[in-house]
Amino acid sequence: MVTKLGYGAMELRHIDQNQAERLLKGVLEAGINFIDTSPDYGPSEDWIGKFISGQRDEYYLATKCGCNVPYPVGENTARHIWTGAQVRHNIEHSLQRLRTDHIDVWQVHSAEAAELASSDVLETMLRIKEEGKVGHIAVSISGRAQVLAPSSYGRVRSHYQETADHVYGQLQPYLDGNWEVLEALQIWYSALNRGSEQAMMEAERKGMGLIIRGVVRCLNPWTDLEDFACQIGLNDLRGEKETMAQFLLRFALTHPALDTAIIGTKSLAHLKQNIQAVETGPLAKESWIEAKERLDQAGIKSLS
Repeated sequence: MVTKLGYGAMELRHIDQNQAERLLKGVLEAGINFIDTSPDYGPSEDWIGKFISGQRDEYYLATKCGCNVPYPVGENTARHIWTGAQVRHNIEHSLQRLRTDHIDVWQVHSAEAAELASSDVLETMLRIKEEGKVGHIAVSISGRAQVLAPSSYGRVRSHYQETADHVYGQLQPYLDGNWEVLEALQIWYSALNRGSEQAMMEAERKGMGLIIRGVVRCLNPWTDLEDFACQIGLNDLRGEKETMAQFLLRFALTHPALDTAIIGTKSLAHLKQNIQAVETGPLAKESWIEAKERLDQAGIKSLS
């Protein structure tokens, strides 16, 4: 079983090798057993392979495919290519970089359902699974949303709902269509991005595992997380000495359909704070209900 707290290894691209080694070994020492990466996260796959492949039996490894890496030189280069040939290239490349013979969760990286339906990607992924190179096939849902200029609190609040609308719009086609091949979904979900809150229950009923990201991310770069959360009325719900990031993590962990929440960090101190939040446990039922009611009043709602 995967731990409720997973590690998102995208942040490894922002640190040097020595820091990466300390961080990855710290993740395993803390008992975290789910690590998520991607071919297009800079040296992330290489450093996972270099520093912890010798402890491969201690963690579940998730990476992605469809990524156009190594990136060819030139303008207007596509970030993703949805062909069987590309995902075949991706798996061989990732296995080599990660220094392993198998991937536990292999995710299509940010493809819309219509793009997959018109390609041979899933057919090829199934063949690769039959070869024993991957354990489970999944999709990582895009979290793309427009970036707004600095603006009033009301406009920033609207941006959060627009982002939730986008995430829900990416997710719902995978729940409506014939996608039995998919065993898990990676989606954005947090107190500040609740668009998929009800859809997560539907995914669970369909037997899909749920990997959550964006749990403590402030979606608008001009908005301070603590300030925004206070403005929408969450401040008094957190525990004594609890940071808002810890409260938001516990909010997400309270969702009954969640399997693991991946949080990327480049700091052992932040990793320790995340672990403390998980050890504190989910929110009390009354606190979770109250938080959702306040978020509803602030216009940050679940979609159905």
